[in-house]
Amino acid sequence: MKEPDALNFIEGNGDWLKFNQAVSDNTGIKYGSLWKENAAQNRKRVRHEGWAAEKLQDKHDGQTAVMLGASPAIKSQLGRLKELQKDKDFVLIGITSGLRNMLNNGIRPRYVMIADADPAMSRFWDGMDMKQTRNITLIANICTHPSMLAKWQGPIKFLAIYTAIDELDRQLRKDFGNINGCGAMFPALSSQYNIGAAVARLVLGCPVTIFTGLELGFPTKESPYYADRKDVKDKWDRFPHPDIFGGVYYTNYMLFALKLALEDFLGKISKAGWYFNATQAGIFGVSKRYRNTPWIWQFDLETAITQASAIMKTGQPVYAPKKYGGYLP
Repeated sequence: MKEPDALNFIEGNGDWLKFNQAVSDNTGIKYGSLWKENAAQNRKRVRHEGWAAEKLQDKHDGQTAVMLGASPAIKSQLGRLKELQKDKDFVLIGITSGLRNMLNNGIRPRYVMIADADPAMSRFWDGMDMKQTRNITLIANICTHPSMLAKWQGPIKFLAIYTAIDELDRQLRKDFGNINGCGAMFPALSSQYNIGAAVARLVLGCPVTIFTGLELGFPTKESPYYADRKDVKDKWDRFPHPDIFGGVYYTNYMLFALKLALEDFLGKISKAGWYFNATQAGIFGVSKRYRNTPWIWQFDLETAITQASAIMKTGQPVYAPKKYGGYLP
């Protein structure tokens, strides 16, 4: 079977590119006016708080980023993640939809990503004590709804994310001047989790990223969408896809688009870092067309931590006999 091209993962497959672009265009049509309105309301706050890409550049150079997702698979890892947050070599990065579950289990991410323009997303924080956010830095899209930002009690740093709407991108550059502190828009990867992975490498300077809670699908057609609650997304249509163990999982159109976007991005920067999927379930890094994407390593969480520790110490993963391909599987 042909091996995927890390630098041309989506572009080399016209059907996938067309699908991913259609999802992106639909999002822009639905939220374009809201993005513009929110950004205008957030201008004063952005000037006061500053740009993430400027204020946090290389702040965690040489450390390992641990992305905390919101899928049910993360429930079995909460105890280990709680321990890991005490290790200064690991930087935990959460997302809006998973924050309440993290805080309820004694996990306080160093950073939380938010890109939600829709005020309806405030449901993710319902019943949450926002005082717990005081020592957590929120990395926010400038198009985030102002009501969400107003609830946050810790520091906030901003990103101007590429919208693919030419008129809006030009307006944002005009309104915000030296956008992102460097004059360039930040890559749009379709979700706050994906953008967090880009921030970990491009801004924070982390050479290793461990992904958790990223199933991008469901073991059955009835499985819950989130780890700690029911949601309207539980009823979205699901379709079969190979999982990381060669079995059958079920995904939906949105999650499939997010999967393609993140796999493609990591492929393009694969020579600049190490990427370990420690979700231990789901479809991330697995392709119907190519099987596994070789730039995303499939590990259990403990092995991923061991590998990351070795890389941070020596610059190389743990060596193993040739029967394992030279590396510990």
